[in-house]
Amino acid sequence: RRANTRRVGEGRRLERRRHAGCASTCLQSSALRLRRREHALRPRRRRLNLGAATPPPLELGTGRTPLLQAAALDLDTATVRSVSASWAKGRGVSLDGVVQLSFQLAHRRLTGGLSSTYEACSTQSFSHGRTEVIRPVTRESAALLQRLEEGDADAAALRAALDAQRRLVADCQRGHGHERHLLALLVQAEEAGMPTPGLFRDSGWATVTASLVSTSGLRSPALGWFAFGPVARQGVGLGYLLSPDGVALCATSFRGSGAPRAADLAAAVDEACTTLRGAVETLIPAPQPTSKL
Repeated sequence: RRANTRRVGEGRRLERRRHAGCASTCLQSSALRLRRREHALRPRRRRLNLGAATPPPLELGTGRTPLLQAAALDLDTATVRSVSASWAKGRGVSLDGVVQLSFQLAHRRLTGGLSSTYEACSTQSFSHGRTEVIRPVTRESAALLQRLEEGDADAAALRAALDAQRRLVADCQRGHGHERHLLALLVQAEEAGMPTPGLFRDSGWATVTASLVSTSGLRSPALGWFAFGPVARQGVGLGYLLSPDGVALCATSFRGSGAPRAADLAAAVDEACTTLRGAVETLIPAPQPTSKL
């Protein structure tokens, strides 16, 4: 098949393939929409006159202004070298799964237990998709961490925890998550003036959605650090960048809240990653290389 190109917009080229049906029309339409979007996003001068009145400061749920909240935020960073994308690929495991298990192990060691954990999952494969909620603390992960601390973890427990996390991520990415759907139902009930449904008054809903451990991970060579703050006063935040040679970690918490200090949290995660790496290398054999011939 022959193909030719022509310029569409600054520095872009539109490819037309012969015998491609309506593909050329679709591509051209997409390019034109992109040009219109770029034009709309060009910076324009705007004049804003608030008059003599000064608006009141924005108040957050805790009764503190954003500036006070920011001043109370404790932040620390660490570069974890014990696990990386290259290492995980060579061992045949999910790096994100290992890192999420390390978060749970670190939190368990610092607080003596597990808490409601939030992990953001992108749903951008859908039109107007944003995020779904992954809840990484599972029966399988709790069982594994207990056995790791007791020194009798086995390959079956480790694989079960990693597989449970992998299934959760896959379900949420395919739009099979449930928490955003439930949140939409709650908002619709409130907007319609309905009484709050019993599900959302249940203590279990409050426990699950407390998100005392708030996490989000990215893969981007354009970023050096990525912060993700706590969403609860007694909570912690963990933003992390997965890269071929390590994990760039940013830990946050509020000073004086009773939550672990950011530096302690970052150090505990680093140590937990070392523990998880040892477990993977001890319990799961590395996959054998296969010939490409």
